[in-house]
Amino acid sequence: MAQDLLKAYYQALYGVRLSTGEITLKVGERNQRLIDLLQQYQFSDWAYLTAANPKSELLNDEENNLRNQNLTLILNKEKYLYFEGEGRSSQGTWPAEKSFLVLGISAKKACQLGKCFQQNAILIGTSLGIPVLRILV
Repeated sequence: MAQDLLKAYYQALYGVRLSTGEITLKVGERNQRLIDLLQQYQFSDWAYLTAANPKSELLNDEENNLRNQNLTLILNKEKYLYFEGEGRSSQGTWPAEKSFLVLGISAKKACQLGKCFQQNAILIGTSLGIPVLRILV
Protein backbone atom coordinates (compact mmCIF):
# COMPACT_ATOMS: atom_id res chain seq x y z
CA MET A 1 0.00 0.00 0.00
CA ALA A 2 1.30 3.45 -0.90
CA GLN A 3 2.58 5.48 2.06
CA ASP A 4 0.41 8.50 1.19
CA LEU A 5 -2.71 6.33 1.23
CA LEU A 6 -1.73 4.75 4.54
CA LYS A 7 -1.10 8.21 5.99
CA ALA A 8 -4.54 9.35 4.78
CA TYR A 9 -6.21 6.42 6.60
CA TYR A 10 -4.37 7.29 9.82
CA GLN A 11 -5.31 10.98 9.57
CA ALA A 12 -8.93 10.50 8.49
CA LEU A 13 -11.89 11.50 10.65
CA TYR A 14 -14.42 8.72 11.18
CA GLY A 15 -17.77 10.26 12.09
CA VAL A 16 -20.75 8.51 13.68
CA ARG A 17 -24.20 10.11 13.92
CA LEU A 18 -26.10 9.53 17.14
CA SER A 19 -29.31 11.09 18.42
CA THR A 20 -27.13 13.02 20.90
CA GLY A 21 -24.76 14.37 18.23
CA GLU A 22 -21.76 13.14 16.30
CA ILE A 23 -18.81 11.15 17.58
CA THR A 24 -15.57 11.61 15.66
CA LEU A 25 -13.15 8.71 15.85
CA LYS A 26 -9.43 9.03 15.13
CA VAL A 27 -7.01 6.14 14.81
CA GLY A 28 -5.15 5.53 18.06
CA GLU A 29 -7.12 8.10 20.09
CA ARG A 30 -9.27 6.96 23.01
CA ASN A 31 -12.84 8.20 22.66
CA GLN A 32 -14.92 8.43 25.84
CA ARG A 33 -18.21 8.88 23.95
CA LEU A 34 -17.53 5.61 22.12
CA ILE A 35 -16.78 3.89 25.43
CA ASP A 36 -20.05 5.23 26.85
CA LEU A 37 -21.97 3.99 23.79
CA LEU A 38 -20.43 0.52 24.10
CA GLN A 39 -21.32 0.41 27.81
CA GLN A 40 -24.85 1.63 27.12
CA TYR A 41 -25.50 -1.26 24.72
CA GLN A 42 -23.29 -3.76 26.59
CA PHE A 43 -20.88 -4.51 23.75
CA SER A 44 -17.11 -4.70 23.78
CA ASP A 45 -16.10 -5.37 20.16
CA TRP A 46 -16.87 -2.99 17.32
CA ALA A 47 -15.81 -2.01 13.82
CA TYR A 48 -16.16 0.93 11.46
CA LEU A 49 -17.04 -0.29 7.97
CA THR A 50 -17.95 0.98 4.53
CA ALA A 51 -18.52 -0.66 1.17
CA ALA A 52 -17.76 2.52 -0.77
CA ASN A 53 -14.87 3.05 -3.16
CA PRO A 54 -13.36 -0.47 -3.22
CA LYS A 55 -9.55 -0.56 -3.23
CA SER A 56 -9.67 3.24 -2.81
CA GLU A 57 -10.91 3.67 -6.37
CA LEU A 58 -13.57 6.37 -6.62
CA LEU A 59 -16.98 5.14 -7.73
CA ASN A 60 -20.01 7.30 -8.48
CA ASP A 61 -22.65 7.92 -5.80
CA GLU A 62 -25.09 5.42 -7.31
CA GLU A 63 -22.54 2.59 -7.23
CA ASN A 64 -21.41 3.44 -3.70
CA ASN A 65 -25.02 3.65 -2.46
CA LEU A 66 -25.78 0.22 -3.91
CA ARG A 67 -22.66 -1.27 -2.31
CA ASN A 68 -23.57 0.23 1.07
CA GLN A 69 -27.16 -1.04 0.74
CA ASN A 70 -25.72 -4.53 0.27
CA LEU A 71 -23.58 -4.07 3.39
CA THR A 72 -26.61 -2.97 5.42
CA LEU A 73 -28.54 -6.03 4.21
CA ILE A 74 -25.81 -8.21 5.68
CA LEU A 75 -25.66 -6.21 8.92
CA ASN A 76 -29.45 -6.46 9.30
CA LYS A 77 -29.51 -10.18 8.47
CA GLU A 78 -26.83 -10.81 11.10
CA LYS A 79 -28.78 -8.57 13.53
CA TYR A 80 -25.91 -6.21 14.29
CA LEU A 81 -26.57 -2.89 15.97
CA TYR A 82 -25.05 -0.15 13.84
CA PHE A 83 -25.00 3.60 13.47
CA GLU A 84 -24.47 5.53 10.25
CA GLY A 85 -21.72 8.03 9.73
CA GLU A 86 -19.13 9.30 7.28
CA GLY A 87 -15.42 8.76 6.92
CA ARG A 88 -13.77 12.03 5.89
CA SER A 89 -10.33 13.11 4.83
CA SER A 90 -8.80 15.42 7.43
CA GLN A 91 -7.33 17.43 4.53
CA GLY A 92 -10.50 17.47 2.41
CA THR A 93 -8.71 15.62 -0.39
CA TRP A 94 -11.16 12.69 -0.63
CA PRO A 95 -14.97 12.72 -0.77
CA ALA A 96 -16.81 11.68 2.40
CA GLU A 97 -17.77 7.99 2.45
CA LYS A 98 -20.97 6.72 4.04
CA SER A 99 -19.88 4.33 6.77
CA PHE A 100 -21.20 2.34 9.72
CA LEU A 101 -20.12 1.90 13.31
CA VAL A 102 -21.07 -1.72 14.01
CA LEU A 103 -21.34 -2.84 17.64
CA GLY A 104 -20.87 -6.42 18.75
CA ILE A 105 -18.94 -7.55 15.67
CA SER A 106 -15.74 -9.51 16.10
CA ALA A 107 -12.53 -8.34 14.45
CA LYS A 108 -12.50 -11.54 12.41
CA LYS A 109 -16.03 -11.00 11.04
CA ALA A 110 -15.36 -7.30 10.42
CA CYS A 111 -12.24 -8.16 8.42
CA GLN A 112 -14.22 -10.71 6.40
CA LEU A 113 -16.80 -8.07 5.54
CA GLY A 114 -14.13 -5.52 4.70
CA LYS A 115 -12.47 -7.98 2.34
CA CYS A 116 -15.83 -8.96 0.85
CA PHE A 117 -16.37 -5.33 -0.11
CA GLN A 118 -12.75 -4.94 -1.28
CA GLN A 119 -11.69 -2.43 1.34
CA ASN A 120 -8.00 -1.74 1.91
CA ALA A 121 -8.52 -1.15 5.62
CA ILE A 122 -11.14 -0.90 8.36
CA LEU A 123 -11.26 0.28 11.95
CA ILE A 124 -11.71 -2.22 14.75
CA GLY A 125 -11.71 -1.87 18.49
CA THR A 126 -12.74 -3.00 21.94
CA SER A 127 -14.32 -1.50 25.03
CA LEU A 128 -11.12 0.51 25.54
CA GLY A 129 -12.48 2.88 22.88
CA ILE A 130 -9.25 3.16 20.88
CA PRO A 131 -9.74 2.77 17.12
CA VAL A 132 -7.18 0.47 15.50
CA LEU A 133 -6.54 0.59 11.77
CA ARG A 134 -6.55 -2.95 10.39
CA ILE A 135 -4.94 -3.24 6.97
CA LEU A 136 -6.68 -5.85 4.80
CA VAL A 137 -4.47 -5.92 1.68
